[in-house]
Amino acid sequence: MEYWKLVWVFVLAFLFGGYQSEGCWEIEKAALLQLKPFFPHINDEGISWGKGNCCRWNGVECSTSTGRVTRLFLEYRSVEVYNNISQGWYLNTSLFLPFHELKSLDLGNSYIAGFIDNQGSFMNKLEILDLSNNTLLGNNILPYLAEFTSLKTLLLDNCGLQGSIDISELNSLKNLKELHLRDNQIESLGSLFQRKRQLRLAKLEVLDLSFNHLHNSIFSSLAALPHLKSLNLESNLLIQSTYIQGKHALRYLSHNKFSGDISVFKNLTSLKYLDLFSNNFFGNIYVFKNLRSLTSLLELRLWNNSIEIPSSLAPLFNLSKLQNIYADNNMIYNAETEMHSLDTPTFQLRSISLSCCGDGGSFPQSLNHQHDLEHVDLSHINFKGDQFPNWLLENNKKLERLNLVNSSLSGHFLLPSTSRRGLSRLDVSSNTLDGNIPNEIGAKLPSLELLNMSNNFFTGGIPISIGDMISLQQLDLSNNKLSGGIPRHLPMGLFTFDVSNNQLFGDIPSSMENLSLMLTLDLSNNTLFGGIPRWIGKMSNLQELVMANNHFEGPIPMELCNLNSSLKFLDLSANNISGSLPSCFIFSSLTHVYLSRNKLKGPITSFLNSNYLVTLDLSNNHLTGNIPNWIGTLSALVYLLLDNNHFEGGIPVQLCKLNRLRLIDVSNNNLSGTIPPCLMNTISNDSSHAYYSDDDYSGYIGSFSADVPIEFTMKSISYFYKGRVLTYLSGIDLSCNKLTGEIPLQFQNFRYIIVLNFSHNSLIGPIPPAISDLSRIESLDLSHNHLSGNIPSQLLGLHFLSVFSVAYNNLSGTTPQRTGQFATFEESSYVGNPFLCGEPLPKNCSTDGSSLSMPRNATDEGFIDMKVFYASFVGSYIVMPLCIAIVLYINPYWRQAWFYHVEAATMSCYYFVLDHILPKRFR
Repeated sequence: MEYWKLVWVFVLAFLFGGYQSEGCWEIEKAALLQLKPFFPHINDEGISWGKGNCCRWNGVECSTSTGRVTRLFLEYRSVEVYNNISQGWYLNTSLFLPFHELKSLDLGNSYIAGFIDNQGSFMNKLEILDLSNNTLLGNNILPYLAEFTSLKTLLLDNCGLQGSIDISELNSLKNLKELHLRDNQIESLGSLFQRKRQLRLAKLEVLDLSFNHLHNSIFSSLAALPHLKSLNLESNLLIQSTYIQGKHALRYLSHNKFSGDISVFKNLTSLKYLDLFSNNFFGNIYVFKNLRSLTSLLELRLWNNSIEIPSSLAPLFNLSKLQNIYADNNMIYNAETEMHSLDTPTFQLRSISLSCCGDGGSFPQSLNHQHDLEHVDLSHINFKGDQFPNWLLENNKKLERLNLVNSSLSGHFLLPSTSRRGLSRLDVSSNTLDGNIPNEIGAKLPSLELLNMSNNFFTGGIPISIGDMISLQQLDLSNNKLSGGIPRHLPMGLFTFDVSNNQLFGDIPSSMENLSLMLTLDLSNNTLFGGIPRWIGKMSNLQELVMANNHFEGPIPMELCNLNSSLKFLDLSANNISGSLPSCFIFSSLTHVYLSRNKLKGPITSFLNSNYLVTLDLSNNHLTGNIPNWIGTLSALVYLLLDNNHFEGGIPVQLCKLNRLRLIDVSNNNLSGTIPPCLMNTISNDSSHAYYSDDDYSGYIGSFSADVPIEFTMKSISYFYKGRVLTYLSGIDLSCNKLTGEIPLQFQNFRYIIVLNFSHNSLIGPIPPAISDLSRIESLDLSHNHLSGNIPSQLLGLHFLSVFSVAYNNLSGTTPQRTGQFATFEESSYVGNPFLCGEPLPKNCSTDGSSLSMPRNATDEGFIDMKVFYASFVGSYIVMPLCIAIVLYINPYWRQAWFYHVEAATMSCYYFVLDHILPKRFR
């Protein structure tokens, strides 16, 4: 018992005697309060520096045995202790004298420019010093840091070091194991050799020199670091790989300008990690074989080079420790004819990524021997139409991700014999897989988070078992030949549901209203019908709603207004939607609106607060009223299409405020008044486009690229433009209205316009010579107006102008002549003018606002004259029998054979009908 009493006495003495009255040493508490003015933000969170136990203050840690401060985290900014923040401030290190057991000191992000009154030797137990993200002036900081002789880790990332530095000045740091000099402007360590001073950092294991301006001389400098295990030289100016030698653990060499072949690494036999991402390495199989000597290699990164890599990976078969290969964006080639001493690989890979590009021959059978695979990406490689390698799923129970996008795979998609619960991402899109999607896919792959089977030839219905994938977040079955209806049971956690461009029919099941996490819903280009469900308004996170080219009817439900804060993309075009636009349609985040080719009516009362709106397409409806003045507040608007409606009034001058506009189409309306002169300076020269995100599935989970076609009339033919082509299109179409007055005279910022159509109005006055400033214009239609005067001869200098019409005006003078290189200029468009002849360009000014079920392709209109086609078709049927008759009349042998075969065919037909078709009573 006496023994235990002594133990308790010792414990109590330890608890109450080791600390001072308030739990920490008073001398250290006073020192902390002296530091407080230099780091005022330490009071932002947690326990402020003031009264009480200082070991519990923000950024302070103490020893549990002695009560002394052992770690200080002072990574804060102060703007009170110096006037000019760009020059930084100097810290008096004598303030740290009382901390005799301080082991870790973090002074990052404090704009410290250096030290004054340095007495670093007092901190003889300091092991970690972090000065990252400061503004240390000059390179003379290293001698001061040499005083901290017990340092093991020194961080000087982003400290403004530049030019040539001499790290041999740190030779006194004999225990230093890690030195971080990332994100400075260091050019070399060469000065230590110029001074003939040897580097004696014998224990240094980790050296980070990434994101600097180092040149090749760095490699000779590193020869004095025999125990280096990890070297990061990422993102420097290293060029020639021939300087690489020795046995250093070169781990990161990515984002440099290395050239030459990769055989220079063959002597680095102790290398475990080799990262050559984004360099200029090249080489074929003979060079690639030199990597066989890297028997310690665990991970190989060769992204973004020009290395020829065999799809079989045979040259690496003897690397028994190899676990990860990342070699995307090189050249994969067929290695079926290669000979290798090993028939099967000795390694067991966990990850392999060889996506893009080349002809891989047959699917690599070497993977048939891999049973530990977790991640496989062999996308964008031509495997010659091989069958889907279901053995990958069969053999690898650890598989988590399988990407075989655009790999030229064909045949049926097959599932493993047993369930694969570890597989979370499966992408087999853009192949030629066919047949039905297996009904048991939900049972065999129950843990999928992403399933992408788009752009194939799958038929049949959507398997009901997909509803059992409770983890599924992204489902893309678009661009197939799927039929039937949308399953009534879908995973509750779906973020993306894309079944566009299939043959689905029926209505939208009401069970989908429970998909409250939905971000992207794309049902476009099917034959779905019914009304737009009101419950879509319950999808409070919905950002993209695409239901175009179906048979939906009825009004736009008011409940969609509940998505005012979330919806970014809305496409309901090419349906039978009727009624008016809901007055509550005031979307704050909306970027693209496509409501064309419907039966909407009434005025535009929506989109008032859509400051991010890029596209507004309300064409081909029955909308009425004036074009609202508030449209000028849509500062991001690029494409404005209001054509084929019943708008009245004038063109609002507020359009002139929209300096990003590239397309304005208000044709086929009842607009009146004059053309605002400022409108001529509105069209932007910027190459803005309709894409607002292109992150695919690697980024934001709900994002996709807006690739909706926009109909615009160019050269008298209506085309549908989309994607990158749309970015090069710019123009104004005011045709088929009741506009009056003269064409504005100024076109200062209008040089890059391609289409200008003022036809079928009541414009007067001359054709402005300033039109010749439109150097890129291809289609100019001023026909069916009341223009007068001469045709400006300057128009002949417009090199790209291929369609020009001034027909049915009051122009006078002679037809301007165009020669040679301007042969595409159409001079047959001056009918209705004195002394001018030719046919006008066709133009249909009907304002029916017809709703088309599907967009027409540009080629559907064509350039074929149907009258000529019919005439030639009939003529060919007349000429052919006539030619046969002439030949038979001239050649008696052919005539005899002709009649023989005709008689034989006639008799055969007669007896066939008599024996097989004609009833017996008629024989």
